[in-house]
Amino acid sequence: MDLPTDLKYIGPYIQRGQELSERDPIISYYAQYYAAKMAISRGPSNKETNAYLSHLLDKLEQSKRQLGANNEAITNDLVGYAHIENFALKVFLNADNEDRAGKASKKTAKTFLAASIFLELLKTFGDLDPEVEGKIKYAKWKATDIMKALREGRVPTPGAPGENEEQTELDEDMPKDPPSSISEFPSPPSNFTAPLPGNPSAELPPSYSPPPASHPVNSPPVTPSNSCHITPVQPQPPAPAPVQPPAPVQPPAPVQPAIHVQPAPAAPSIPTVVDPASVASAQKHAKWAISALNYDDIKTARTQLLAALNDIGYNQANNFGF
Repeated sequence: MDLPTDLKYIGPYIQRGQELSERDPIISYYAQYYAAKMAISRGPSNKETNAYLSHLLDKLEQSKRQLGANNEAITNDLVGYAHIENFALKVFLNADNEDRAGKASKKTAKTFLAASIFLELLKTFGDLDPEVEGKIKYAKWKATDIMKALREGRVPTPGAPGENEEQTELDEDMPKDPPSSISEFPSPPSNFTAPLPGNPSAELPPSYSPPPASHPVNSPPVTPSNSCHITPVQPQPPAPAPVQPPAPVQPPAPVQPAIHVQPAPAAPSIPTVVDPASVASAQKHAKWAISALNYDDIKTARTQLLAALNDIGYNQANNFGF
């Protein structure tokens, strides 16, 4: 039965439902169910629209029986919500990844538009989460922006509006900080290692110079005839020689502080407190990762999990906290 002109606004949902009747009957059911619910609430009500709605409701009852009375995706709102959300996010991520890779095409625009429609099906269960509403608006905007760029003969701009400009500004600012930080990192090692060889070398000259330099020089001119008395004195200088073994033992002790000092700069890079906004962003990416895994999309799941870890301060720079 043809869709009446007065109900043209539910056409996209009916179309998606028909497209997925075999691939995903549950999404197909909810797409047509949401269309019927919207038509009943918005109208208008006339002979033509009522006839179409009656036909649509009969079709929904038939689909429900085919899905089974014990199908939790139909009987349990939580399961139904999760099924729709996972499917919609999968479609959204496919389009978003393609766009951010600079490969946006007409197909990408259609995928974004389809994602916005599937996300809207979540209204079946009540008011939308602000995050979901944001994705719907973004998907619709990206679909329009990509098509506009293609019509104008230019390459669509990847990502959100202004995102690339902000990244460019960050890239321009980044070189200003590294030089100062790089110049600081070499200096601590030189400061820490310099005293270590310096201390033993500073201690060794005094220990060696007094015995051979002072006593032998003074002994010959003072008592040339009493050489017999001088000879017993000469064995005594070796007595300080046992002091020499402690001298080499001392260098390892200062080396230990240097070893412990070096890891110290890495500790501050691991966050101890994460702000609520970062936590929310991490939860979002983790949620997307779970959704991707439901569809065996390992690459997307890995990307989203890494983004979640980065939001809470764990990344390659700090070896992910290890």
